[in-house]
Amino acid sequence: MANERYSYSLMPLTIKKRAAALIAFLIPSHTWAFLFVAPGGAISRAIPNSIHVRPPLRSTNAVINGDLTRDNPGFDSIADDYIKSYQSDPENLWPVEFFIVAYRRLGARRRSPGERVEVLVRSSANGTSKYGLGTGVPATRWIHSKSNPPKGYQTSEGKATFHARDFPWSDGGWSYSKIDIQDRVFARVGLGDPDLEKVASILRDHLLVHFADFLRDENLSHWDSSTARTVMSTLDKKSSISAIQGSLRMSGLFASKNDGRYKSVSRLVREIARAAKVVTMFPQMPYPHLPSPDTQEEELRRELVTRQERMRAEGVDRHRDKHGRVYTHISTSNVSNTIHGVYLPIDVTDIMLNDDETPPALDLFGTDEAERMWISLADLGVINSDGSIKDDDPKSTFISGLVLRHMVEEGSIELHVQNPSL
Repeated sequence: MANERYSYSLMPLTIKKRAAALIAFLIPSHTWAFLFVAPGGAISRAIPNSIHVRPPLRSTNAVINGDLTRDNPGFDSIADDYIKSYQSDPENLWPVEFFIVAYRRLGARRRSPGERVEVLVRSSANGTSKYGLGTGVPATRWIHSKSNPPKGYQTSEGKATFHARDFPWSDGGWSYSKIDIQDRVFARVGLGDPDLEKVASILRDHLLVHFADFLRDENLSHWDSSTARTVMSTLDKKSSISAIQGSLRMSGLFASKNDGRYKSVSRLVREIARAAKVVTMFPQMPYPHLPSPDTQEEELRRELVTRQERMRAEGVDRHRDKHGRVYTHISTSNVSNTIHGVYLPIDVTDIMLNDDETPPALDLFGTDEAERMWISLADLGVINSDGSIKDDDPKSTFISGLVLRHMVEEGSIELHVQNPSL
């Protein structure tokens, strides 16, 4: 926690431990649950004691989905569906993306509970909401089959493809191809950072062990087991180190300041490894159909700006699809926004209490710094001022609003202020 001090040895996992992880990955299991990850040097040790105030669960439908292939009472049954198609070959078809969530817990004096936890965000780059985390890095995703992979990416080894007509929002005749981030990509593009690459490599190794540990549980669902195996399959590729490194880089936590780092390498790994979370993102896509890949930018922008009003005017549910699955966020025409997201929360309370200690935002391969800001969970639409979970729709305010609500409910983000007199 904020006032505790930890020691952490930056030692890679032994061959024995990595072998154990691989064996567990290959042995069939039936289920997996969202995870709390302990530090590598204490994989089975409990998280240090804290007084955790868990807010009451809300009774609305604005919650994170579970099994996206499961029928929901009162809604159309799911027959053939792109999610079910993904599940037919999940390790090759599901996009997987990594996110850093940096937050701090402020003192209680002159602050309501909803103002005591702030998240490091930036203005949303794609216009789908006001704020975004700005740290998402796909390890694997889709692109239009006739397009060349963008900088730092290459065609996936399996060369998986997916037809546009297999998505519910499209009857188009084009297709998509799977791409992966390249191994050691930052060294390739002249932005090498050996220290940060080492952190990402060690974090990846420990995440592999923890997924393997959870896959041994025989009392969990087929969906959760499949999700864990898919993310673990992504982590098993060395290129996943690049995705983790990219998310760390974009967070700005490693930007230079007075010839130093904002946060020590060892402590950062410790914070990430103890609280990793996986959430499957299910987006509200363009309405009424997916634009073709050659649609002009102005037309795409017009569709996005007018979508909510058009859906409302036509009596279309803006929060759920016809099968009752909750939209976690508003999406552009990017079909890769249905993802297994690996969220890595970091409590930076002890080293970033002042507003002038605000890391800059960076694009994945960019060098120009953009502005970041600290915004409270209340102002992001995640919780109310009294600390209870909000019931209204946060998507237009914060892309990851529903995700952070889920993380607060599950305890991945601590609301407790350890120095209430501050």
